Amino acid sequence: MVDTGIVTKRTKGFYYLLDENGEMVECKVKGQLFKSSRYDNQIAVGDRVSFSRSDADDIGLISGIKERQSFLSRSRVGIEAEQIIAANVDNLLVVAATKKPPFRTNFVNRILVAANVGNIKPVLVLTKTDLVSKQEIADLLEPYRNIELDIIESSTKSEVSDSELKTLLVGKVSVLAGQSGVGKSSLLNKLFPGLDIKVGAVSHKTSKGSHTTTYAIMHQVVKNTFVIDTPGIREFGLWGINRDNLGENYPGLAAFNHQCKHRDCHHIHEPDCAVKDAVESGSIHKSLFSGYQSIYHSLAN
Repeated sequence: MVDTGIVTKRTKGFYYLLDENGEMVECKVKGQLFKSSRYDNQIAVGDRVSFSRSDADDIGLISGIKERQSFLSRSRVGIEAEQIIAANVDNLLVVAATKKPPFRTNFVNRILVAANVGNIKPVLVLTKTDLVSKQEIADLLEPYRNIELDIIESSTKSEVSDSELKTLLVGKVSVLAGQSGVGKSSLLNKLFPGLDIKVGAVSHKTSKGSHTTTYAIMHQVVKNTFVIDTPGIREFGLWGINRDNLGENYPGLAAFNHQCKHRDCHHIHEPDCAVKDAVESGSIHKSLFSGYQSIYHSLAN
């Protein structure tokens, strides 16, 4: 008999599924399922899979993956392959700290591009807002104010923002992504105290956090509400993005991307560029456009 389950965790060689009855099932993968590629973690947390149960050892056997409605992916480090971080999610919480570790604009911009590619609603969550002034917070967030992006400011004392964030999460599947030390696990523990996720400290020497989450894991926090905690990400390589399609997926450019005189405009050196005109008029923040240029020049032709 073939059943359906949702992958909540994967370890080396094993996958843990939540079946249709809400029970956890330990599974392996059918031998020939991934014959075409041995590099990618081709089953991701959040995937809906078909599996059969074994009476012999209580270990299920995954035989197929259902079509994904959305996904968060990146380029695997050192290998030309796509790494699916999470699948079938509604919200992507881009978690970034004001400091300890410092806010990295390029990192945030890259994850926003990945959210657009993967058909996920992005939410920028700025943590540790109690460590800097209101003006510093305003300066960090200003480039993102005029684009389609929910922004939540969070601190250890903020109860209003916690309520706003919970409202966004209820009834949805949400994945958290960010650098180590930005406070992903702390944020989840504050919103849902029963989780009791391990929290690490930030190194004083490197300003980088320790990896307290070593693999993606899905938690059911209330009925029909799931959150996926992920390991800290230091570098985020974009998969499936090149110089030709970056403008279509970069935040804030969509409204102007097809108004340029030249259909194949890259918004770099071309004349009569609607995107560059929007930057000059203030419709697109200069810092946001600078981030586009930075990513553009990092990509292959």
